[in-house]
Amino acid sequence: MQQPPIVEYFKKKAYEQGFQQGFQQGAQEASRECILEVLKFRFQFDAAQNLKLTLDGINDLQRLKQLFRTALRVESPEEFTRVLKESSN
Repeated sequence: MQQPPIVEYFKKKAYEQGFQQGFQQGAQEASRECILEVLKFRFQFDAAQNLKLTLDGINDLQRLKQLFRTALRVESPEEFTRVLKESSN
């Protein structure tokens, strides 16, 4: 038995929304991992757990991209931590 068109419409929309949310979450997680990898590579810095926790709390992909660029430019992990704290205020 075929479902009414309205049911099919909402099923399709729910699928698209779920796909978009999954894509967004994946991009956020990848950005967080890249930030930590850059810091580790540049400074032989094993990111403190609280830095990871702070990054995990950021869901704005644009902000994560900005923090990635910051990680590439800072002179020390402490400077990155300072920038991170200032941007969260």
